[in-house]
Amino acid sequence: MQRKTKATIVIIVIMVTFGGIFGYFKFTEQMEKPTPQKEKEKATVEVAGVPLEDKIVTKEELLYPDNLIEDKVNEAIHSMSHQKVQSGAQWGHEQITQEKVDRLLAVCKMNDYEHNDLYIPILERWSKGDFSNAVDDHNKIWKLQQGGDEDAPGKATRLSTPEEEGYYIKEYFENKPDNQNETFDGAQR
Repeated sequence: MQRKTKATIVIIVIMVTFGGIFGYFKFTEQMEKPTPQKEKEKATVEVAGVPLEDKIVTKEELLYPDNLIEDKVNEAIHSMSHQKVQSGAQWGHEQITQEKVDRLLAVCKMNDYEHNDLYIPILERWSKGDFSNAVDDHNKIWKLQQGGDEDAPGKATRLSTPEEEGYYIKEYFENKPDNQNETFDGAQR
C-alpha cells in the first residue's frame, strides 16, 4: 500500500508540474498576442494632429508638418535668410540645412499657399545651393511681414561675407541642441 501511495503521489506531482508548465506557456502566449485595443492605440499615435501610422518621421517633418500654416512657412524662410544677409534688425534665427529647405519646398508644393509663387522659387534656388539672391529673397518676405512698409526696421542691405556668416552660425547655432530655432525680439548683430 505504501508503494502505491508513493507512486500515486509522484504521478500527481508530475501531472501538476506539467500542467503548471503548460498553463504558464498558454498564459504568456495570450499576453504576447496583439489585441484589437493594442492595435488601435498603436494606430492613433499623432504628431501635430496627423496620425503617424508606423511611419518613420524625420526631425524636419516634425518641425514642418504637411499641414503647416502659411505664416510658419513665411517665418521659417525669413528666419533662415538671416544666415545669409546683413540687416539692421533680425527677428528669428533658423539655421539653413539642405533637409529643412527640401522639406519646406515639399510642404509648399503640397499646399495651396497664397504666396507660393514667392516661396517655391526661393526654396528651389536654395535647394540647389544658390543664395545669390538672398537679399532680395529676404526683403520680399520681410515686406510681406511688414504689410508693405518699406520704412520698417530690418530690411536687408547686402549679402553676408563668408566670415560674417561663419560668425553668425557660431553665435546662434554652435553648441545648441539640434540647432534649435531661436527668436529674439529686436536681436541685433
